[in-house]
Amino acid sequence: MGAPLSVNMLVEFSFFAIYFMAFFAVEEDRLIGANEADPKKTYWCLECFGPVKCRKGRQYWAHFYHIREAPGCKLYSKSEDHWVAQLELQRLFPQGALHLEKPFLAIDRVADLCWEREKIIFEIQCSQIAEKEVEARVRDYKTAGYDVVWLLDDRRFNRKQLRPAESFLRTLSTYFLSVRSMEVYDQFEVFFEGRRVRKGARLPVQLTRVFRAPQQPLSFDQYPKQIVQLNLCRHFYGDRLSRALRFPEAMLREKALEEQWKPRRKPNWLMIWLKKYVAEPYIRWLERKTRY
Repeated sequence: MGAPLSVNMLVEFSFFAIYFMAFFAVEEDRLIGANEADPKKTYWCLECFGPVKCRKGRQYWAHFYHIREAPGCKLYSKSEDHWVAQLELQRLFPQGALHLEKPFLAIDRVADLCWEREKIIFEIQCSQIAEKEVEARVRDYKTAGYDVVWLLDDRRFNRKQLRPAESFLRTLSTYFLSVRSMEVYDQFEVFFEGRRVRKGARLPVQLTRVFRAPQQPLSFDQYPKQIVQLNLCRHFYGDRLSRALRFPEAMLREKALEEQWKPRRKPNWLMIWLKKYVAEPYIRWLERKTRY
């Protein structure tokens, strides 16, 4: 008998089985790959046997996706775009540099992508997430000796209305990911009262070029709040911090743009009502009385 499978090997086997389902489906009584499938035809999922179709494009791998909800399906539970994003991001690095779905049994976590050499975890976020869960993941991976870099799907994040935890995420090592073009980018921006009121140009980020963040705190006199309040250990070439350190003179403009948006005092409706219906009528009554 061969050696028993370890837990890590079982996790990896399960992961590649799910990947297999993303790129193959059933057509009548035969197996068909996504590359040869017709996007107009309907096929059947290998896991749940629900209807799937093929998505193809020049910028990403051909793969199958469910055309209706299938919450019990392992493939559906993690979106097809999420799987494809993991594969495409892995291709940006030298072969073997990034490990997919790496399990961390001591903290009960499975990382989307792990850069072992730099001790960095890449987490792809395609759905909403609570701030407490963000803090928990960062804390757990920190205890294991890893930093977390968040990649937010810009079809759900980077909207005018902020998603839950988005403003908090943007103080960490967080970038946006365009899944269709597999572009990772950063931007200067301004938040005001739960909204993104300014969005700067896309800043392409090179994930393969990583740097340590400055040890000394940056000054509010020279840098905008969105740079000074960053709480990170690493950053990457091309991101906001990289631009700020390379071109500090340009940060005065970003600082001025931030300062245009000042918190407004909320109206006191009770005082407005008392002024309109009590104080002002009383004053008019007094004026009439004093005329005679």
